[in-house]
Parts: sequence; C-alpha cells; structure tokens
Amino acid sequence: MPLSSTSCSGGVVSLAWAIAAPPETVWSAWFDPTVLPQWLGSPVECDVRAGGRLVVDHGDGTLSRSEILDAAAPHRLVMTWEFPDEAPSKVSVAIVSEGEGTLLTLAHEQLGDLASSYESGWMTHLTFLEAAVEGDPLPTSQFWKLHESFRRLVLPDLDRRELGAI
Repeated sequence: MPLSSTSCSGGVVSLAWAIAAPPETVWSAWFDPTVLPQWLGSPVECDVRAGGRLVVDHGDGTLSRSEILDAAAPHRLVMTWEFPDEAPSKVSVAIVSEGEGTLLTLAHEQLGDLASSYESGWMTHLTFLEAAVEGDPLPTSQFWKLHESFRRLVLPDLDRRELGAI
C-alpha cells in the first residue's frame, strides 16, 4: 500500500497515493463501469465532463451524487460530493505520472467534523482502487475490516486511549 502522505486538518482530508499503473488507467477507474464497483461502488450515472454527473451506489441504495466541476483527462478531476445526511463538500483529484506509475493526490474539502471519518474512508477506497487498477482487485467483503483498521489509525489520541491503544 503506497500511501505517500495523509493529513486531516480544518475539515480537509488530503492523501497522496503511489500506484503502479499509468495515469490513463488510474483516470479511467473513476468512470469505468467495470472498475468503479471494485473500489467505490456501482455506477448509476457516469458523465465525465464539466457539468456532467457521477452518481454511485455504495450499497443498499446509499448514493453519493457529484457534479463534475472540472475534468481534464487524465490529470485532473474536481467534483462536488453529496452523501445522505451530510453537508455538500468538494473532492479534487490530481493524477500525475511518477516514474513508471502514477501519483494520485486527493483533497476532500468542506468536511467539518466528518474529516477523520473520511480520512479512513478514502484510505480504504484508495487501497481498493490501487488493487483494482493493478489487476488484483480485493474482495469487497474485506472493505469494512480494512476501514476499521484505518479508522483506528486516524482516531484522535483521546479515542485511542479509550480503546487501550496508547
């Protein structure tokens, strides 16, 4: 898992992830109806252009709805993020060639108190994205187990003490 960096501050989650696949392959994973379910959810609507929409079913009819604000294939994606019972937020993705692979940088803004939850969520999703684009998708049955591991990793110190981890 080549997580290069992660930060969570002021309602913003930022992650950098190295992936052993070309930028075009990483880009297409955001919209390819055969790859998207392997890492994010089942596509309901996929229109990859400024003004288009990305609607993803994360299971049991729970939909994230995004309007594409900027799309410059295969290097930049900016979109809104609307998830049930949450305030709208914004996701920006930069995809750049790095050596023989790709560095994906994701920033999710306007999250407020949900930032640490999204940090572990994006860590989990990007682990699944990496596996999918490298040709060895992870079983979806492992998603919540991995998410829980990442959640414990990014908990504030007080919560870690309560769990007996410190």
